[in-house]
Amino acid sequence: MLNSVLTSHHYSLRRNLMLLVIVCVMPAALVSATLAYSNYRLQRDHVEQQTVLMARTILADLEREIATIESALKILATANELSAGDLRSFHQRAVDALAPGIAHNYIVTDRGGRQILNTLQPYGEALPATGTPPQIARVFTDHATVLTDMFTGQLTQLPAIAIGVPVEVHKQIAYSLNMGLDPRRITAILNRQKLPRGWLAAVSDSSGTIVGRSRDAELYVGKKAVPELMEAIAQNGDGQIQVRNREGVAMFVGYATSGAWRWSVVVGAPKVRLEYDMAWQLARVLVGVLAALGLGIWLARTISMRVLLSVRELNDAALSLSKGEDVQLPTMQLEEAQAVGHAMRQAAQAMKKVKFLAQHDALTELPNRLLFDEVAEHDLAFASRRGQTMALLAVDLDGFKGVNDTHGHAAGDGVLKTVAQRIQEVIRASDIAARIGGDEFIILLTDVSEESALETAERIIALLSMPYADCLVSVSASVGVALYPECGDTLKTLTAAADQAMYLAKQSGKQRVVLAPSRAS
Repeated sequence: MLNSVLTSHHYSLRRNLMLLVIVCVMPAALVSATLAYSNYRLQRDHVEQQTVLMARTILADLEREIATIESALKILATANELSAGDLRSFHQRAVDALAPGIAHNYIVTDRGGRQILNTLQPYGEALPATGTPPQIARVFTDHATVLTDMFTGQLTQLPAIAIGVPVEVHKQIAYSLNMGLDPRRITAILNRQKLPRGWLAAVSDSSGTIVGRSRDAELYVGKKAVPELMEAIAQNGDGQIQVRNREGVAMFVGYATSGAWRWSVVVGAPKVRLEYDMAWQLARVLVGVLAALGLGIWLARTISMRVLLSVRELNDAALSLSKGEDVQLPTMQLEEAQAVGHAMRQAAQAMKKVKFLAQHDALTELPNRLLFDEVAEHDLAFASRRGQTMALLAVDLDGFKGVNDTHGHAAGDGVLKTVAQRIQEVIRASDIAARIGGDEFIILLTDVSEESALETAERIIALLSMPYADCLVSVSASVGVALYPECGDTLKTLTAAADQAMYLAKQSGKQRVVLAPSRAS
C-alpha cells in the first residue's frame, strides 16, 4: 500500500523542464512582442509625421512657383499695349514672353468670359466663344488673382490650368490676363522632391481633381481623389488619414491645403511595408526565443530597458518639437530609435525652414511684406507710447528692367541680392527692410530725426547707384520718405505717403530723395 502511494505520482524531468522552459519563454515572448509592436508604433508615428511635413514642404514649393507666375503676369498686365487697346502689338509681346516649360499660352478675356486674344492662334483669327473657366469671372468681381481648377482647353482639347490677373484700364478692370499651364508642370514640381522609395505625392485642385502625380500621372491626372481623402481635406485642410489610393494600396496619407488657392498636396507612404517589417520582427523574436531560452530572457530585459529609455528620450524630443524648441537627443542604443531621433531633428529643421520661408523673400532673404507689417505695427505702437519719430522709406530701382533685358533674369536676380546686401549695410540693427515685389523695397527707420532719415536715404541712393558685378547697365534708386507722425499715424497712411513721394522722385528725374509733405500742409 505504501509503495502504491509512493509510486502514484510520477514526474518527468523532461516534461517539467519543458514546462519551465514554457514558463520562462512566455514572459520573454510577450516582452519581445511588445517591443516589436512599440517599435512599429514609433515607425508608424514617424512616417505619419513625415508625410504631413513633406506635404507642407511641397505645398510651400508649389505656392512659390505660383507666386512667381503671378508676379510675371501682373508685370505683363501693366503693358502699355493693353491699356492703349493695341491688342495686335500685345499679342506679339505675349508670344515673345512665353517662357519655355512654364507658360502654355496667354489669353485675354473680357467680362463676359469671351476670349479676345489667345497666343495659340494668330491675331485676328476666330477664337472659341465658350470654354473659359467660370472661376476666371472672379478676377472681375474680386479684383484679385484667380487660380482655376483643371479644365479642357477649347483649342488644344487637352487638360489645362489657368492663372488670371486683372488688367486695369482707367481704374476699371477691363480684362483678365490669363496664363495657361500644362498640368505636367505640377507633376514636374512633384518629381523634384526626393520621396522615399514607394512613397507617392499628388496635387488636387479645389474640386478634388488630381492635377499632378509623382507616379503614373498619365493614368490618374484628371480623375477625382478617393472620396475618403476628399472628405478629410474638406473638413480639416491639413492632417493625416489612412486610406486606399486609386490603385487600391493601403497608405498612411498626410495632406496640406493652400489657404489662398484651396489646392491640396497629398503625400502617401505604403502601409504594407511597415506591416511587413512588423511581421518580420515578430517572426525573428519567436525564432530567437525558441532557439535560446535563457538568452532570450536576458535579451528581453536588456532590450526593454533600452527601448523604454529611447522612448522616454523620444517623448521628451517630441514635446520639444511640439513647442518649436531645438530637439536635443543623446546617442541612442537602438538603431531604429536613433533613426526616429534623427528624423525628429530633421523635422525640427524643416519646420524652422518652412517658418523662415513663410516670413522672408526667397531670393534676397529679406523679410517679406507679412513679417515687415507685423514688426512695423509693433514698432509704431512702441513709438506712439514713447513719442518717438520714425521714417518709412519706399525704394524703387531705376533702370532695373534694362538689366533683365540686357543680361537676363539671372543677372537681375544677382542685382536684387546685391541691393538687399547694400541696404542692410546702411540701416541699423533696430531698423527693418523688406522686399515687397519686383525691384521695390521698403524700410522702416526707428527713433530717427528728419535729417537723419534723409541722410540715410541719400546713402542708400549712393550705395545702390554704384556699379554691380557683371552688369553693364546703370542702376540707381529713387526714394520716397514719410515721417511718423507728421505724414501719417498708421502703417497704411505712411506707406501711401512714402509711395507717393517715391513716384514724385521718379517723375523729377530719378536717383533722388523726395520727402512726403506733412498732413498739416
